[in-house]
Amino acid sequence: MGRKLTLALDLGSYELKGIIFEIVEYKNTIHVLAAKKEKTLGIEEGKIKNPNLLKEQVEKVIESLTEEVGDYVDDVYLSIPPINTLQNNMVKQMIVADSTGSAIIDNSHVSELTEKLIDEIKRKSESQQLTLIDFMINEYSTSPTPKSKYEIVDNPIGMHAYSLGMDMFFVLAESYVISTLQNIFDELEVILDKVTVPYVPGSLKAVPYTARKNGALYIDFGASFTDAVVFKNNSIVHSYSLPLGGDTITSDLVRAFGKNIDDRNFELAEKMKKKYSNLIIEAEDSQKNIFFEPDLLSDLFLNLEQVKLVMRERVKEIFSLIKDEVEQSNVLKARGINYAQVILAGGTAKFDGIADVAKEVFNLPVVVATPFIDSGVDFEEIDSPEFVPVYGLAEYFAGDLRKPELSSGIFNRVMGKLKTIFNRKKRG
Repeated sequence: MGRKLTLALDLGSYELKGIIFEIVEYKNTIHVLAAKKEKTLGIEEGKIKNPNLLKEQVEKVIESLTEEVGDYVDDVYLSIPPINTLQNNMVKQMIVADSTGSAIIDNSHVSELTEKLIDEIKRKSESQQLTLIDFMINEYSTSPTPKSKYEIVDNPIGMHAYSLGMDMFFVLAESYVISTLQNIFDELEVILDKVTVPYVPGSLKAVPYTARKNGALYIDFGASFTDAVVFKNNSIVHSYSLPLGGDTITSDLVRAFGKNIDDRNFELAEKMKKKYSNLIIEAEDSQKNIFFEPDLLSDLFLNLEQVKLVMRERVKEIFSLIKDEVEQSNVLKARGINYAQVILAGGTAKFDGIADVAKEVFNLPVVVATPFIDSGVDFEEIDSPEFVPVYGLAEYFAGDLRKPELSSGIFNRVMGKLKTIFNRKKRG
């Protein structure tokens, strides 16, 4: 029997990032065999505009990766831009008591309540032309008597209770987006197995358990969007997507040089941004001239300090907007939730000095995440903040990290409800 290979693919607004991996059973982890990133085509500001162009780029990534490992992939785990999705929390309770007035909660109770929640959210979403693509159990609660208040518990299995409660986090996608993606992968004869948004697996990978328990803010600094997730008690209690990101910084650089924003100028500014991806102002920066077109020294120029200030001010503004939105969240206010740490990921998180800018805004400890990859490929190339979401995607679905207390049997049953949205076509 051959090895089972899976592709994790992050459909970003600017880049497609993919890794092929296999599960190492005895380590309970994954081993990356190949990694690839390509410029995204067919997606603009997170929306699929040209399915054929997108298909060509996805095919290019798949062919490059499979050629490198010398084998086909069996399944694809996919993350899509959050703009195509809706996130929702739902709480439901269920009486588990028998004739004695209580019962010992077991796997069947948890499974039944999970399935009831999934069925309910699916019914509600269909009328809105939305498709349920992912879920995560945020927290359990139990009540010992009919009149008792529900109390949050880590694991209800084995507890005596009158009733069981569950808070679940759902990800719903626009149905036409899922249909479009399904058609793309069907034409490529590859199984599209699971779909989610990048900040869910990325945050679970980047934010340690203790930080998720005590309260943490995860920020994925993408190209078109910057996503924020607030954790408390190991649960996602708030999420937010800001329509500003790395591309905004690139556009700022184009304007700073007095240029019009077109494809050519954007690419020149993007190269400049990557070359001078440093937000730390040095004394000698004001003495170094940066030309918009390096081969055209008569063109407009700024000094390096000015270039860094353009980037730094936009990064600072994005952090400030996220901080304001999170602090104004009614859900967090009502529950008195705060966070004690900020964790950064995404391509822009590679900027030198970005943690210092975040500290200025949040006045909290800041960590720039990396995947800590077990890999057979160039370690330095992919062990960076920009690969946190796609590596997290692989671990998330390969290990079913949504709620480790659940038995595999429960997850097999409830995940079967999600798999019905995808056809199961295999490469012939």
